[in-house]
Amino acid sequence: MNRKKIILISFNWANHFSLALGYLKAYAYKQPSIRENADIEIIDFDTEILNVQQVIYYLSQSRPDIVGFSCYCWNILKVLDTARILKTLYPGIKIVLGGPEVGSIGTKYLRENPFIDAVIKGEGEITFTELLKAYLGSGRIDEIQGITYRAGDHIIENPDRPPIEDLSDIPSPYLEGILIPRDRVTYLETYRRCMFRCHYCFEGKNLPKLRFFPEDRVQKEIELILSNPEIRTFHFVDTVFNFKKDRLERIVNMISHANRYGTELRTVEIIAEFVDEETAALFKKARVKSVETGPQTVNEDTLQKVNRFYKADKFRRGVRLLEENGIEVTSDLIIGLPGDNFFKFVKSAKTIMDMQPTNVVFSILHVLPGTILYEKSNKFGLKFDDKAPHLVLDVPDFPYQDLDKAVIMAYSLEKEYNIKPPSANG
Repeated sequence: MNRKKIILISFNWANHFSLALGYLKAYAYKQPSIRENADIEIIDFDTEILNVQQVIYYLSQSRPDIVGFSCYCWNILKVLDTARILKTLYPGIKIVLGGPEVGSIGTKYLRENPFIDAVIKGEGEITFTELLKAYLGSGRIDEIQGITYRAGDHIIENPDRPPIEDLSDIPSPYLEGILIPRDRVTYLETYRRCMFRCHYCFEGKNLPKLRFFPEDRVQKEIELILSNPEIRTFHFVDTVFNFKKDRLERIVNMISHANRYGTELRTVEIIAEFVDEETAALFKKARVKSVETGPQTVNEDTLQKVNRFYKADKFRRGVRLLEENGIEVTSDLIIGLPGDNFFKFVKSAKTIMDMQPTNVVFSILHVLPGTILYEKSNKFGLKFDDKAPHLVLDVPDFPYQDLDKAVIMAYSLEKEYNIKPPSANG
């Protein structure tokens, strides 16, 4: 049997790389039938620098048999252009899509794009491996949970796959040598999903509990990363880095003991309300340089509608404690949440800026597939563009014209607020 060439592709923003594709390759290579009969390559393309023709030229040199794409709302248009041209040039190629943009609406993507062969729903490690085995001739596609696929003129959606119960089954792409730690673009994940169920986010939806990677594995990954003096910064991609203090303390001790070169931890997602003096001291011990946090809105009725956690006094205290410990705080606000209007948005912006975080970031609501807002958009009275990136167009009490004014105002506020005075040594 000729070895099959498989390429996994992610279009990313500059200086971002795909941890998810590393997991897919690491898990697939656990199977001797795949390891012995296929070569898997991971490619991260810069979505801003490279155009589709350049990507096609690169792929034409390899002539892959199977191409898998990691799909998000910000890269799906480039993914579809690339896949369409690939299929035109090489009709026998298998095109597989996965990721949050496509998983929950795979039937829609297959129906609208005849060049797609299969879409993976939810966590992809087991599903992608079983799909590869089927394409390699040692499995049946109709028996694979968690996929939507094309069978002749028909589109078939198989039952969902339950979440992976034991995350230790997924090999570490770093410890396996599949991903090489690099400065600024090394990401660690210590658990999956979220303790909250915000309606604009898909992280916590339909998943009964948090699942954790073994702490001895996390420790080995931390030690591997921090043993390299060229890595000056790295990141955690956990949904809430500080959700539980005793666990945070164990992770911080792992970092502190291994951190012989003064490597910084940048831009972890946190809940500011959970920050007290002890937590701020732990962040400082871990050399956390910057954090990102909500609240997305400060308006009570909106918070209730979207099931968002926010406690004003505790949030303010958390921001103050972090800033006092030299940790940069980026606070996020979303324009267009159901329950908000133009003046409520202005109130949120003023309230947060009065707290004086380091940076404020505004974004318009993306009504993302797989979220409660997407699935129940009629109930919430949302009108949105069903084409990625799924921007909201009209909300009760927040019509299109007011949304547009809010976006223009937010652009100016963000630019003005985030300008930093020159340093004393500048």
